Amino acid sequence: MKQITRSLQKAIKNAMWVRYLAATIVAFLLLSLLRFITFNMDAFNPIARGLKGFSTTDIFYDMMLASPADTSDVIVIVDITQLHDRDSIATALEEIDALEPAAIDVDVVFEYPKEPVGDMHLVSVAATLSNAVFSFKMMDPDRERKEFTRQAHSFFAEDLGIKEGFVNVDRSMVRDIPLCLKMQGKNYPSVTACMMEVLQGKPFDFQQQQKMPIDYTPTVFRVIPYDSIQHYAQYITGHVVMFGGAYESIDMVYTPLGQMHGIKVLCYAIKTMLEKRQQIDCTGWLYWLLTFLFSYLSVCCILSYRRWLRAKSHLLQETRKKGITHWLKSLTIDILNTTFFVSVVIFFLMDTSVFIDYIFFHAWSIHFDLTPTLSVMALTLISADFVNIIIKYSHIK
Repeated sequence: MKQITRSLQKAIKNAMWVRYLAATIVAFLLLSLLRFITFNMDAFNPIARGLKGFSTTDIFYDMMLASPADTSDVIVIVDITQLHDRDSIATALEEIDALEPAAIDVDVVFEYPKEPVGDMHLVSVAATLSNAVFSFKMMDPDRERKEFTRQAHSFFAEDLGIKEGFVNVDRSMVRDIPLCLKMQGKNYPSVTACMMEVLQGKPFDFQQQQKMPIDYTPTVFRVIPYDSIQHYAQYITGHVVMFGGAYESIDMVYTPLGQMHGIKVLCYAIKTMLEKRQQIDCTGWLYWLLTFLFSYLSVCCILSYRRWLRAKSHLLQETRKKGITHWLKSLTIDILNTTFFVSVVIFFLMDTSVFIDYIFFHAWSIHFDLTPTLSVMALTLISADFVNIIIKYSHIK
């Protein structure tokens, strides 16, 4: 029995794949511990927010910024940032409607009556817009029930029975666009879902898909000033028109492309729906299986590199040859074995992994979140040290 135990201990000691597997498991345990501390201690709240706001897609879209962006030939923005009176807003909508656009998104909520003449003009125009979607806001969320308790509509919405969609997005980081939200047990559609109904001429089943990842492939959307609508008529006729403030400072949100105005986020969302370039997210048990496999292979590469250097160093120490060549080889091996150079190798491996993941994302819209794998790579040396300590003090000799 003792002989079998010794043989097993020797096998574990000599089997590098077992050590690498143990190092991978320890790295995941350390990662879980760090995540628990970060998200459950108030002192680490800023770090937690940063981690929640990170995705490898952010890196991919940032990489795409290096290439020239295409200009959309489908969606345009009519900017009314400097337009404040409702009579002029109604006139601008009349001009746009006369040019027969494919659809109009009115990205303004006229919550209260303000100007008798302007309000009357606005109501009469809204009543004639057959292909327009007006905005409303879902307000006062009930976190426990995961629904909203109040809505803010344009004052004429109920009387005219206009088509409406909410414009709520995640203010911290907009990667997805919600297609429906709940209030008192009822689902309400988003502006994006309603715009698709207008463009496709049929109801959009927003209840089957409650949110959609936005494709932020860098795109230029033409911005037409409200006083130049006739001049840019060719970009309005047959196009999707986003009518709202393109430069409103209070309507800024964070996106993978940096800070962006809300109306431009809606442009990207509608563009994603029209092009049907749906992002395929790897999730569930398959994701974690592949994550562990990729992490294990990465740990094997990193620790095999270090083991190879130590073997080379050991051989150089045993050789009887001396001289400048031997000294240079020994110095080179020692430098390559330093934490700095091993970290460079780890960084190169991370960079290669991200690049391969980027190719899949850019070519086939397949998104595999590498965040856990990259974290395991960063913790490889630490986890290997823990494994060595465990082996040393577990009487495996």
